[in-house]
Amino acid sequence: MESPVIILIGAIAGLAGAAAMNSFMRKVSASFSKRVDMLLALGSYFTGHLEGAARLGTMIHAVAGIIFGIIYLLIMQLIGGAALPHALFLGIGFGFFHGMIMSYMLMFYASEKHPIKDYRNATLEEGLLHLVGHLIFGAVTGLIGGLLAIVLL
Repeated sequence: MESPVIILIGAIAGLAGAAAMNSFMRKVSASFSKRVDMLLALGSYFTGHLEGAARLGTMIHAVAGIIFGIIYLLIMQLIGGAALPHALFLGIGFGFFHGMIMSYMLMFYASEKHPIKDYRNATLEEGLLHLVGHLIFGAVTGLIGGLLAIVLL
């Protein structure tokens, strides 16, 4: 499959994965704690306040989802696993690896430097929720990407 097609598939799959992750994180934040509202925390990290932070966080996360979806699918294509079932399992593995890095960054870097005091104390539970969110991102990205790769082959 040619690279432009993989890039398109990766962008679509990554956007779907980001939407699934956002949905999970919002559902958890509604029942657990507003501090795990990833979009609000991400947006306010850059704005320094909560007003408009959810919109900015959504835009940043959507763009990141597209970029990481493209990266995931390009790597899958390079190693010959862009179609199902390989794409699903690779997506879960990439999501786990990605989630470990992001959870570490959340707990030990971003939380200490967050401009809003409520977000400065990231716990292990919040790190675990972000890891699960990235697993969901990887699974959905791999599933959608793998399905699209089969259809477009």
